[in-house]
Amino acid sequence: NESACRFFEQALYHPGAKKWLRYLTDRHISEVTIKTFRIGYAPDSYEKLQAHLKKEGFPIEDCAKLGLVQKKEHGSGYFDKFRHRIIFPFQNISGKILGFGGRKLRENQPAKYLNSPESPIYKKGELLYGLHQAIDAIRAKDFVVLVEGYFDLLRLVENQFRNAVASSGTALTPTQARLIRRYTKNVRIAYDGDSAGIKAAIRNGFILEKEGLNVTITALPEGEDPDSFVLEQGIKPFEKLLESGQSPLDFRIEAFFAETPNPSYQAKEQFLTETLQELSDLKNALRLGHYIHRLAEAFQINEQALVDQMRKLRRFRKKNEPLPAEQTREAPQDSGYAFTGMHRAEAGIIGLLLNGQPEVRNFIMQSVSFDLFENEPLIRIYDQIMMELEEYGQIDAGKFLLRFQEDEPMKRLLSEIALQEYKDEMKFARDCIFQLKKWQLEKKSRELQELIRQESASSDSVLHYSQELIAVRRQLNELTKTHQE
Repeated sequence: NESACRFFEQALYHPGAKKWLRYLTDRHISEVTIKTFRIGYAPDSYEKLQAHLKKEGFPIEDCAKLGLVQKKEHGSGYFDKFRHRIIFPFQNISGKILGFGGRKLRENQPAKYLNSPESPIYKKGELLYGLHQAIDAIRAKDFVVLVEGYFDLLRLVENQFRNAVASSGTALTPTQARLIRRYTKNVRIAYDGDSAGIKAAIRNGFILEKEGLNVTITALPEGEDPDSFVLEQGIKPFEKLLESGQSPLDFRIEAFFAETPNPSYQAKEQFLTETLQELSDLKNALRLGHYIHRLAEAFQINEQALVDQMRKLRRFRKKNEPLPAEQTREAPQDSGYAFTGMHRAEAGIIGLLLNGQPEVRNFIMQSVSFDLFENEPLIRIYDQIMMELEEYGQIDAGKFLLRFQEDEPMKRLLSEIALQEYKDEMKFARDCIFQLKKWQLEKKSRELQELIRQESASSDSVLHYSQELIAVRRQLNELTKTHQE
């Protein structure tokens, strides 16, 4: 990776790449910042990087493990994975290069951003872009600004605001939250001002709080991100916005009333239930008490009622952590992972994506999303497969296995899945998708029935949850009817 990083850096300053260096400087990114973050350029070539790596003496198989090159689908040989992209190296806290992110430079390139696949040394949920460069500033100021994108971070650095890191557009993990906590307990989130940015800020704010961090969220104007805001208005107005940040709960309440100025009783109840579920993992009892008080105040509801509901939700979740008996049959343990019936359907989807006919793959890609998956190993595999299919439009199961050859249990799991055979692929795909959607609706139905039982003393609550239950059962009937046709 270090050798590849030097190659990308040198390529950016090659006489033939002046246009791409200018792409950065035209965005007001200085050469000092470019060199500090070791930003580079991947040439528009299928073989220049691998030729460089071979010359440096690196085995091509090791380069493939790191995602620098990829085996050709047809014939022998490899090709460079990153082509015609601005390259952002991912570094660990000591500065070691673990992977790369590439920003496309041509409109017809398939993905705006292309990242290294997970490898023995690169785990995307364990790094934060820019943390290596920011550690001293974070310690000195005792807070960090969390932004979404590379250019948001670089814009702040250009304005001498060095205690910032980027989540690179992904949901934070508890591991990343704990990584931040090594250097400060104070986080200020400044995400994009659109709906997706607001939702991501709230979600990540609660993740950070659950790990014991103090969090505020800054509301940027709609359509703005830190890059555009600071570029147009300067760093001082941005600093003022940071100072006016709100807690994740206050930010969520304000966003709710902004989106729903005159909410119905049902909308309020749904918001309160979802928020209490989010807060139920909070370990800080004082903060939890303050948040319940704020909810009671904002929604003009009895505080004790919220406390009682929180207790019910905690009991309900604890009671329902084990899966229902009909879903707990385990698959053979050869792979090291146990599957419920639901996860067998997930494995079937993975198998068809790896080996199915193109029309079956296309059907699955149009019908399946992440929220239908629950098994973590299979989610990881699904993520990697979708990246491959979205970029190249096809996949080779044998070559795909090589990505996981350092993870023996995962490799065995994938081997078992890849060896499955199906008499009628399209029928099997429809059956798997039906089962996944059916289980999701049945799970929701059980949750609503339990809430109706717990809230039997409140006619309003029973009415609200009963209406939801009727809607879920209707969806379930329609799903079953459609599948049987």
